[in-house]
Amino acid sequence: MSGLPEVDIARELKRLYQIGFLKSLRASDTGIGYTLETVLNIKENNEGEPDFVYHEIPVELKAQRIGASSRITLITKTPCWEPLSQKEIIEKYGYKDVKGRQGLKITLTTSAFNPKGFKLEINRNNNRLNVVHKEYGIVAYYDIFKLMEKIRRKIFSNLILVLAETRKKDKNEYFQYQKAILLQDLSENKFEEALNNGIIVWEFRAHIKPDGTVRDHGPGFRISKLHLSNLYSKQTIIFDGSKPSEEQR
Repeated sequence: MSGLPEVDIARELKRLYQIGFLKSLRASDTGIGYTLETVLNIKENNEGEPDFVYHEIPVELKAQRIGASSRITLITKTPCWEPLSQKEIIEKYGYKDVKGRQGLKITLTTSAFNPKGFKLEINRNNNRLNVVHKEYGIVAYYDIFKLMEKIRRKIFSNLILVLAETRKKDKNEYFQYQKAILLQDLSENKFEEALNNGIIVWEFRAHIKPDGTVRDHGPGFRISKLHLSNLYSKQTIIFDGSKPSEEQR
């Protein structure tokens, strides 16, 4: 990580805020992050490392549209399927999809059983997150420690979340980056709270192919963009265009 660029993003965001709305440099949902990285001269990074150093803290950078409520995937990870296999679960509890294949598509929380009879349950006695069917019982599980280890590798212990107002003009999108929050100490307890509150959901999408094998789209843990900050123990506003701090001046 020694080669990471050092960026005083609070100062840079103040400069960009004074410029106003910037035209998106990429015509897709990822344009908000790509545009910000480009104007800050931060190399696009898909290698699982932080993006830059801010005040001696290696951080990942994420940008989102203000008010965006769509879910993003924290991680995809296959659970331990036992005592039934993944295929047996689909055969036993699945249904015919629109293409006539035996499939199973479910979204689960810890709060209640879904219409197919599944839910999540946390067992702190053995530190497992279980996938449970209301009649059969436990059908799969995650080791919570291993789950958190993968989450830390994916979204990092320290994150700077930049919020932007957006406008559309002549089929182009424009961004004004208005606020930045430094999120620190990705927390196992906060992750568990988010699961218990239904903020994090688990999605499973799979079907059985004609050759009898399973096509698995990757079981994933997803969270609303609005609640990403809930996973961190410490939150510090480092830039707010409407309320300049001493650090921003």
